[in-house]
Amino acid sequence: MNWFAVSLFFHLIGVGMIFTVLIAGPIIEANYRWENDLRMKQHAAKLLRSVGLLSPFGALVLVLSGIANMVVKNITFANLFGSAAWLGMKLILFIVLLTIGMTTSPKIARQRAMLLEQMNQLNPPEDVNDKMSSLNSTQTISFLVQWILVLLILLLTLFKP
Repeated sequence: MNWFAVSLFFHLIGVGMIFTVLIAGPIIEANYRWENDLRMKQHAAKLLRSVGLLSPFGALVLVLSGIANMVVKNITFANLFGSAAWLGMKLILFIVLLTIGMTTSPKIARQRAMLLEQMNQLNPPEDVNDKMSSLNSTQTISFLVQWILVLLILLLTLFKP
């Protein structure tokens, strides 16, 4: 059996899972921002959180299949800082991507859910719109940084310096 083909197959599945989150996230985010109805905003926010739950599974598949790829190709940890430094750089960028995706986005989602609940009250706080605008800007920056990291990872994969 060709173990590299099997591990590569699973690696591509993990990539697909991560790309699903990175493509669906901004689309749902745009829907969230364009929507004026508070209930629809809440629905979009829940949908965004649900899609975000896919990323840890995609990350797990990527990590396990990446380790399997390294084992099959006889790449050691020492190689990540030597002959396969491009792979080490990919790993570092991936860890940064995961850290941002698994800390920033869930935090923003929780804070926006709280603000949406406050907006649903009879007398919402005066600064709720300013806070929501700030969170929306932070989410945009987060998506942008994540896409930049993914593009850098793809470039390293394609052009292995």
